[in-house]
Amino acid sequence: MYTTAGSAPSWYRDVLALVLSVPRLSAASHKTAAYLWGMTSLRPDPIEVVTVRHLRAKRWSPMIHESVDLAPRDVATVDGIPTTTACRTVVDLGATASPRFVERCLDSGLRTGLFAARDVEALIRRVARSGRNGIGTIRPLIEERLEWNTVTESALEDLFRTLVAESGVPMPTPQFVLMDDAGEFVCRADFAYPDRRVLIELDSERFHMDARTFQRDRDKQNRAHRLGWTVYRFTWRQLQDDPRSVLELLASIATE
Repeated sequence: MYTTAGSAPSWYRDVLALVLSVPRLSAASHKTAAYLWGMTSLRPDPIEVVTVRHLRAKRWSPMIHESVDLAPRDVATVDGIPTTTACRTVVDLGATASPRFVERCLDSGLRTGLFAARDVEALIRRVARSGRNGIGTIRPLIEERLEWNTVTESALEDLFRTLVAESGVPMPTPQFVLMDDAGEFVCRADFAYPDRRVLIELDSERFHMDARTFQRDRDKQNRAHRLGWTVYRFTWRQLQDDPRSVLELLASIATE
């Protein structure tokens, strides 16, 4: 690699130099790749690179990982640096990062559209083998999110209705339309307790929500707040894993 004499040192230049120091297919990887893709704001040290197995010289950095399944399709270019694809990055991360770090990067990638849950699942199927590092960390995380993403809006509302009906908590008004004092449409909420000025929204597509939809929902929530309404949001996971807390909150709202 050549640089201009007197040029200032740069972390990005160091990453590229390490990648180019490997004579065969290689890429910035693991936490380094996660930072380059914007899945984490923590710039890693040391730099990590992955290459194909049996090509590493003993003098190389211990942070140059070997892989038997690295393929050209697993490498993209980010800021001019060969980098494992975002999808490959979250699958590899479990080998060197904590489960909590992997989960944060996975959710960041899903929210920002770097990949879909099905993309990660397909890569896991391609590279999974007995003893492969990292698979045991990412597999349960992606399976959980795939379960959330198969839930339709109607199925989520049905679950909500069933939980409330069987609990004895007053049933909120479904598909409530909120109008302002001038009679102008503000928003439509999944459920509401109008006499309590409370709107209830059920989030069924948290990880496949495009930026426009995400912003629209926040705008709707802000308009409701300006009119003195409170908005509560519940996810599929909450309704499935912790229904008691949801019902306790609804009871407190309906009877206060």
